[in-house]
Amino acid sequence: MKQHSVLVCESQYLSREGIKSIIGKNPFYKVDAEASTQEELEVKLNRGSYDIVTIDISQDGRFGLEAISLIQELSPATHILIISNENEKRHIFEVLGRGINHYITKYCREDEIYAALDACRKDEKYYCSKILDIIISKTFTKKEDDIKELTGRELEIVTLIAQGKMAKEISLLLNVSIHTIYTHRKNIMKKLKISSPVELITFAINKGLVSL
Repeated sequence: MKQHSVLVCESQYLSREGIKSIIGKNPFYKVDAEASTQEELEVKLNRGSYDIVTIDISQDGRFGLEAISLIQELSPATHILIISNENEKRHIFEVLGRGINHYITKYCREDEIYAALDACRKDEKYYCSKILDIIISKTFTKKEDDIKELTGRELEIVTLIAQGKMAKEISLLLNVSIHTIYTHRKNIMKKLKISSPVELITFAINKGLVSL
């Protein structure tokens, strides 16, 4: 059985030890490294590769939004799992807007942490209930007929994206090229006047295209 390597990034010692302890109890994962500052994170990424990085992105912590860009640049294949207690919605949406597909809070139960790690391993999206509530609560100033602006194929693609399907999967399901999927997605976001995948998922939920 393959163990997936994890880099734990957390500035608070007790929180870091707690996360490491929980991860260590699951046979699918192994904590290979840890970092308490952004500088340490950069060093670890330059020295090795990891399947998953858990990190607390907060406005007043040692890991800021630029840490996400650092991971995406130095280790693009690595899945990022945010574990944070950040409460400001604006900041949460800034984080999600960086392409983050896995986000839980420190109030989550152990089984939710494992579910989030499993989602990383399976290349699926995972947001805990609190983050989902924040996503859904974001109001759209769009008219009810916005959905009518989309073609049947575009609605199909929106639904598949909201279900967690990646561009490659969608292209195989619809028997079209990945380039075509990217073009459709660009047109969809332009029509709906949205700028992030999270907003697209929220739109799909609000319009009843997918359910929670």
